[in-house]
Amino acid sequence: MDRTSTQFAGIAAESVNGVNQGIRAALVGAEDADLAKLKDAYEVMCSLKLLAQRLTLTAPQMRQLVGEWHEEGHLLTEPALDTGTVVDGFNTAMTNAGKLAQALFFALDDATKNLAPIGWQELAPDELQS
Repeated sequence: MDRTSTQFAGIAAESVNGVNQGIRAALVGAEDADLAKLKDAYEVMCSLKLLAQRLTLTAPQMRQLVGEWHEEGHLLTEPALDTGTVVDGFNTAMTNAGKLAQALFFALDDATKNLAPIGWQELAPDELQS
């Protein structure tokens, strides 16, 4: 693995940003828009569904990793905070994130299932100018 986990997370975030920019370009009819047909939208949805599926694994793994660091005594907070309480809050948040990632996966799965039976029709040149 040539990249670190933090680098991969940054790449994933920037990749989603790139998808958003591509969608905006298509919405405004930019000539360089790369989302030009339904198959492109379907492929984007399938990839985002895969991302959500993988996030369902990331959340519990991060919860476990931080929990292990806490048990080993590596984590500390400022004196006014109880480290265990903060870690418990993190654990709850990661549990919720995992559930939300799973819900996102199911929603994107439904979206791809609804796109799948739709076909694409090219417009005739005279229809493009109307």
